[in-house]
Amino acid sequence: MFKSVLVLLLSIAFGSCGQIKSFSVKTESVNPRLIYFSKNNGLDWENASAGLPDSVSIGLGGIAVSESLLGIATKEYGVYVFDEKINEWYKLPASHQMIKDNVGALFFYKNGIFVGTQFGGVYYSDDMGKTWDLKNLGITDNTIRRFEEINEVLYVTTNDGLYSYDNTQQKWDLVYGKVGLQVNGVTEYKGDLYLATNQGVYKSDKNTKEWSLILPKHSVHNIASDETTLYAMTYNALLISSLDGITWQSCQAGLPHNLYTFNVVRKDDKLFAGQWDGVYTKVNSRDSWSSSSKGLPVKFAATNLKMFKDMVVVSTAKSDRK
Repeated sequence: MFKSVLVLLLSIAFGSCGQIKSFSVKTESVNPRLIYFSKNNGLDWENASAGLPDSVSIGLGGIAVSESLLGIATKEYGVYVFDEKINEWYKLPASHQMIKDNVGALFFYKNGIFVGTQFGGVYYSDDMGKTWDLKNLGITDNTIRRFEEINEVLYVTTNDGLYSYDNTQQKWDLVYGKVGLQVNGVTEYKGDLYLATNQGVYKSDKNTKEWSLILPKHSVHNIASDETTLYAMTYNALLISSLDGITWQSCQAGLPHNLYTFNVVRKDDKLFAGQWDGVYTKVNSRDSWSSSSKGLPVKFAATNLKMFKDMVVVSTAKSDRK
């Protein structure tokens, strides 16, 4: 079971103004069952895939939000942005080489769009996709996992470490890394940075800036936090730390056995977890999780989960027209 799930995860990850006219791509009004919105805090979901091609897929980290923009990075066609006025996605111009490099993660930062790929590193556009440039100065591994903004600093996680972006020099600085350390995610909790890696969770002390391995013997594919809790997503359990980021306990109650969690996010007083078979929610951290997937297809793998304005946005890895 574990082996098949891991193989599927790898295939999911890499298979990470005025409206601009897009390249010609055939779209239909029939929805491909790829993206869903909840406008009532997860009580039910509605298909929001209008404007997308028949066959399309999104890698891990492939949804991005800003105050005004909601976007997705598709492996086949590049970046789409959601038009709230007509409730439909429209395509930005794409770089052919970017598509060839296998699009994965997406992020909006300041006035630009950052796209992470498996083979080509980071692509950047500051004109809504009209032109794309590589932003790889300082990076030594071109496999990009995720982007994250913490305290107005843009971070990127790669197959050999965590990097921060220097806006003045327009280059990436290594924050922490080493050969063989696959960094899958980063978050900030009580002033310290935490990394989800293939070797466990690493913590950076905010005073000394020294890094230490605080959750060994685990492969952690994502990490998240809110004001009170740190969430480590391993391949066999969701773990939490509410004290010091060092002491951990299981938060698996109510979640499916042997299926791991992709994302944990908080909206107002409710926690959301994206799982292999839909979305789960709870309010009190001591409660068990309960399914909150009304309107989602059966066995909907909720690989990406984001908040946009008053909506919860969830996507699966590949469109389904059944």
